[in-house]
Amino acid sequence: MAIWQNIGSYFWGNPSQQSASSATGQPLCLTITAYRKEGLTEDEYRSYLTTKHAPLVRPLMEQYGLLKYTITFNTNSSRKLMGRLFDPQFANVSDYDAIIQIVFKDVQDFVNMKANPDYKKYVIPDHEQFADTKRSKMTIGQVVPLLG
Repeated sequence: MAIWQNIGSYFWGNPSQQSASSATGQPLCLTITAYRKEGLTEDEYRSYLTTKHAPLVRPLMEQYGLLKYTITFNTNSSRKLMGRLFDPQFANVSDYDAIIQIVFKDVQDFVNMKANPDYKKYVIPDHEQFADTKRSKMTIGQVVPLLG
């Protein structure tokens, strides 16, 4: 039994040190399955996110202790690669333009960042420059590292 407790502690942390935001004590990941604003090309979308939006929000993320911020662009050319990967079991190919992931220790860190006056003044309205906020979807979950 002790070995399973040790393995559990390795993956999910010590219960006495768990965050109120994550029952396992693992970091949380906000995942956004994002669509670009109508009228933007794939190149314009990627350029805006990487050269304008990310530099705008990254300092706030650092200030509030967020751990990781990544964008995976799902382009027409990268979708074509799926033909080499999928089989009949997994034949549905996503049409999202990007997967955005933001990792943090506690949901309150993200809440605090969103309450910052600069976030409200600059970041929130900036979303309207590149994002289809009606089609994009979000979810949050616990990060369990298994490789890397």
